[in-house]
Amino acid sequence: MNFYKDYLQKIRRWTLESVYLILHEDIVPKLKHYIKLISCAEFKDGSYHTYYGDLKKIVNSYSFHWIDVMDESIRVADKLYYNIDKEKLLHIMEHTLHLHQAKQVDFGRNFLPIESAIEKQTYEEIERMYNIAMDKLLQLREQLQSFDTQERVEKFVKEHFSLSLKNKNSIFAFTYEYIALALARNIERIRVSLEEINKRVSSNLCNIQDECNASLTSLLYQLYDKNKEHMTIFRQDIRSSVEIAEVQRSITIIKDKIEDSKHVPTERLKEEVAYWREKVKEFNIIYDTIKKLNAERDNLTAPEITYIEVLENPEKTYESSENLELCVRQRLERLHKLRLNAAKSLFTFFSVKGPDRKFYSDQIGTYYVDDYGHKVYFYDYGLNMFHVDCKGEFVDLQTNENDLYFYDSYGRYTIKNGENLYQVAPCSSLYKLENDVRVKVTKDCGHSDRPNKECKMEVKDPFDFEILPKSKAVDKKEKLDTETVNYLWNNFGHILPDALHDVAKAQPKNPIHFLAHKLLYHKYRRTITEIEKEKQKANEYRELIFRKRKEKARELAKNWREKQVKPSKPEASDASEEWFAYDTYVAQQEFIKSLENYSK
Repeated sequence: MNFYKDYLQKIRRWTLESVYLILHEDIVPKLKHYIKLISCAEFKDGSYHTYYGDLKKIVNSYSFHWIDVMDESIRVADKLYYNIDKEKLLHIMEHTLHLHQAKQVDFGRNFLPIESAIEKQTYEEIERMYNIAMDKLLQLREQLQSFDTQERVEKFVKEHFSLSLKNKNSIFAFTYEYIALALARNIERIRVSLEEINKRVSSNLCNIQDECNASLTSLLYQLYDKNKEHMTIFRQDIRSSVEIAEVQRSITIIKDKIEDSKHVPTERLKEEVAYWREKVKEFNIIYDTIKKLNAERDNLTAPEITYIEVLENPEKTYESSENLELCVRQRLERLHKLRLNAAKSLFTFFSVKGPDRKFYSDQIGTYYVDDYGHKVYFYDYGLNMFHVDCKGEFVDLQTNENDLYFYDSYGRYTIKNGENLYQVAPCSSLYKLENDVRVKVTKDCGHSDRPNKECKMEVKDPFDFEILPKSKAVDKKEKLDTETVNYLWNNFGHILPDALHDVAKAQPKNPIHFLAHKLLYHKYRRTITEIEKEKQKANEYRELIFRKRKEKARELAKNWREKQVKPSKPEASDASEEWFAYDTYVAQQEFIKSLENYSK
């Protein structure tokens, strides 16, 4: 039984082993696609260097796929949990029955023709498992049809949906272990591929350094000869100033060349060499561990090999376990566990993250910006990578991705049709040397040389339907009436900031119409639990605003009252001081007048 058929029968057993409702999409076709990609990865003379990169792309894509599908499945299960009734539950039941029937037909189509007695026995066993599972599903459907209250439906959903999610994650985990073991079986190929890459970049660096050393040695000899010539001319009784000037000029040129030879741009190549050496060093640790465990497995006796094959293939039955002592079985189980952990470490070796990428979205799809400032669109969780050219058309980055590249004093280059074409990255422009000057080979609309407003990089879509260019900003003068604003605030206040942010970002020609769509989008993409949390958060925000406004109003009122003149009652007024001052003033005036009469 070949590698792919072995996975087909194992994954089919996993899906038939327990009965549960399939809440989301069927994940098995995509998982089979990953296994087929691994089994079809090319390893032949002339392309050994591509094997490591192909496996790394598959492993990373599988990791992204696992995370994304399980996150989406949890969201779907959560939404169904709060919006389920008997009719929806029966619809899911019928969908599950239909999927199992389609899966069995697909299994037969891919597993047949039968080529051995083992395959025939496996096919008959799976047929029996399928019939048993279908009987259980029909019984489950009858149980669901007997539900007469919403409480029974909710109780069933609470217990069963978590079981469905656990089974789906178990299928992913099983496939993860199967891929890890497949990588471990191909560890010799991986080692050859890694060493091929490491030897190529290391040899390239040594060649450049040898060329630089040879050139430097030649320049030093030339400088020595010119210095001897200069001394000979200088010691002559009759010296020619023209000859001295020519020799000095030659010496200056040679010194400049020597100085330039010390700054050959090899730093990027040195970084690559250091990176691949470190990768080979890390891989060799895993390689040595797996080889030791395999050697230990090869030294097992026939009964022990039979028992460990049962551990590696749970679908098999072991009838003579009583012939092995308990300590022997425990040792074999430990050996199996260690081999599986070593294989998982190899999976991790491929899926270790590099620099974090920040992902963006536009009308074409999801993309990130690479180290060279290029937009890279990716689909199928990274299996397919594209770059948009100046005409708005997709260019498959994988076309040139596996080309052998080298470095020299002019930079990175690939060899095509016997000609060195310089290219800083697979998605960048090509150049060739003409009279020691790089001349552009590829043609674009001119945006690489200067800004070009006619460049249509963000207009076309990969799926060949028309996408209109971005609309110009429109200054709308209309306003919503007070009643409408109050309605939006009271009913959509918890999602209104998100909807308004989308409107401001898109700048549509009809913002009110666009706002209505965004309100519905944000309302129905959330679960009931999420909506309640956001409503609670919005109410807390409103209460905070109310408290702040109330406190501010109190403070303003208090300040205003302090500035006002306090009223007083008539009986509370006392004018004795004013009368005393007035009487004193009158007495002073009379005294002054009497002094005038006295002087006369």
